[in-house]
Amino acid sequence: MKPYEFLLFDADGTLLDFDRSEYTAMEKLFARHGYPFSREVLEQYRAINSQLWRDYEQDKILKPVIHMTRFETLFRQLGLAGDGQAFNREYLDALSRECFLIDGAEEVCRALAPRFRLYVVTNGVSHVQRRRMEESGLGRWFRRLFISEELGVQKPRREFFEKAAAEIPGFSRERALIIGDSPTSDIAGGQAFGIDTCWFNPSGREAPGLSPTLEITSLRQLLPGGEFALPHL
Repeated sequence: MKPYEFLLFDADGTLLDFDRSEYTAMEKLFARHGYPFSREVLEQYRAINSQLWRDYEQDKILKPVIHMTRFETLFRQLGLAGDGQAFNREYLDALSRECFLIDGAEEVCRALAPRFRLYVVTNGVSHVQRRRMEESGLGRWFRRLFISEELGVQKPRREFFEKAAAEIPGFSRERALIIGDSPTSDIAGGQAFGIDTCWFNPSGREAPGLSPTLEITSLRQLLPGGEFALPHL
């Protein structure tokens, strides 16, 4: 394995448990408004949200449409009376306050930060991602956070990586590794940009045609002495 200098970590699903944050924020917010909430309601919301994000990525809609319509659509399907746009603003604030770590994230960041230059590369809303990284305690280990809302473009688009790389002093693709859980945003995106990739795949799912440089099921495999201990310059 070649030595690295720059480690680009995805946030949600890699360092932060977004699913748990989403569920907790939604549960609290629905209770505050007196709306019924269940796992089925959450899955209904996720289906709506995922389709809107796909439409956005395919340039079918503008990003504000996602925040304007996802809860309005959900409320309509559930037969609830409410202001979907106002609820979306409350949701983003609630989500920003919920931060749960992926197992091993703190230990790995603490161990790698003195030996590598660590950066976060994440899609998402700026104030949500920044608050969650800080309140989780992980923010201190990273030299900078690159967030899609601030860059004006999302992973896996090449422009996202180009903009982030341009802001990293001395960046070299040959010495960079992206670590993330998404086969498309992180692995395919990193490969298209020309950097090595590490797929964090704790569930052992299959992804035909995907050929990451490394594949791990636990972040601790990257620790010194671990199965995939990363050599540094």
